[in-house]
Amino acid sequence: MTDSDPAEALGLYVHVPFCARACPYCDFDFEVLRQTESETGALAPRVSAWLEGLEAERDERWAGELAGRRVDTLYLGGGTPSAIGVAGLERLFAWVESRFALRLAALDEVTVELNPEHLDAALLARLVDAGVSRVSLGVQSLAASGLRELGRVHAREQALACVRRAHGAGLGTSADLMLGWRGQTPAGLRREIDALLEAGAGHLSIYALTIEEDTPWPGLVARGQRELPDDDVQAELLQVAEGHLAARGFRHYEVASYAAPGGAEAIHNGKYWRWRDVVALGPSAVSVRHGLVEGRGVVARRMNPRGLERWLSGAAPEYERLEGESAAAEGLWLGLRRLEGVDVAAFSRRFGLPRSWVEARVARQVGLGNLEWVGDPPAARLRVAPGRWLVHDTIAVDLL
Repeated sequence: MTDSDPAEALGLYVHVPFCARACPYCDFDFEVLRQTESETGALAPRVSAWLEGLEAERDERWAGELAGRRVDTLYLGGGTPSAIGVAGLERLFAWVESRFALRLAALDEVTVELNPEHLDAALLARLVDAGVSRVSLGVQSLAASGLRELGRVHAREQALACVRRAHGAGLGTSADLMLGWRGQTPAGLRREIDALLEAGAGHLSIYALTIEEDTPWPGLVARGQRELPDDDVQAELLQVAEGHLAARGFRHYEVASYAAPGGAEAIHNGKYWRWRDVVALGPSAVSVRHGLVEGRGVVARRMNPRGLERWLSGAAPEYERLEGESAAAEGLWLGLRRLEGVDVAAFSRRFGLPRSWVEARVARQVGLGNLEWVGDPPAARLRVAPGRWLVHDTIAVDLL
């Protein structure tokens, strides 16, 4: 797509478009999988079709561009990858190793998203044996009322046991929490965080509940069964989470991400914030490549069609190409998701624009106190000012 550096390692993302059930707030691309295996042990037809689709996509669209490029991270997202069961994951792991000529255990990071109700002893053993290094657990809440509101099927103790088992097996363990459901309180949120950390979670991803129009949630609101989240309550809860995690020694390193000391940051996710290339396969998967063309930064994306059936039928992906200032503005916004900020010298090398362009682009937000400069050239960094991360979206609108 662009003149990417062939020496730079790629991230590999695979979208697993299956879930065991539909959550009322979710607008991700998935279909409910009623069955993972047949009575004979064969994979469900939809899972087999999806694996065959990955093979076709790899050969038709990526064989040439992958030549000579090394993969150093793998992320299995969804959907819910654990919904395809042990046999499905075994097939997927084997396919990745064979078709990308790599060993999972040799990668810098291999992350698999899981639901707590799926992590039994057989699945845990297979993940460890395969070389998975990190799991991301869709906990969302530990409170019984929160689990009901969010449509989750696991119980509090099931989720905590899942964290303990994954941590005890030596896997990096991340848990998602969602804030803003009806009845959530600051005290309850602190208890949830404490329980997850005591169980062994070394990373938390914390999100404000966001409701899209094409999800079941608005209909539930209309029937009096849910409420739309309150922005002020969510802001308060987000600040409570930050303060409580800081008191427990966790570092707020990205807008929605907190890590324990000692290297618990998400490596693959960091590629997007550090302007690294990612090859993404499966329905709705978005690949991104970076490069310099005639000294101008270029960002090129390939966006696969949404929906398993459309993707299997060979529907054409969409393409987006940003050049020059458009590419750089987006890169600046993404880089500022990391709260340590943007290394402006590295930014200039990546996007072909000088520090003076950055200074002009961010002058308004610096004047408002939302952004600040740290250090002197050539090691200067630009970062979101302490306490201003809650207005990151406002900053983004200005920068873009």
